[in-house]
Amino acid sequence: MKTVTTLEYMCPYCGAINEFAETTIRDMYQEQVETCGCCKKDLSLIAANGVQGRINLVISELETEFHSK
Repeated sequence: MKTVTTLEYMCPYCGAINEFAETTIRDMYQEQVETCGCCKKDLSLIAANGVQGRINLVISELETEFHSK
């Protein structure tokens, strides 16, 4: 059985810790939209190459008037 690796990130609005399945990273350096499990705000996540093969997640507020989910 294959286990799913998750990455944790903190919501910039409410500080809640959310999980992002590593297998859902489609394209590095491309914006992906996720919703915070606590405050339900839409967030922009960008996966980037980190040190020693790790993945960095860049999390920011989503400009909802310019993006649609």
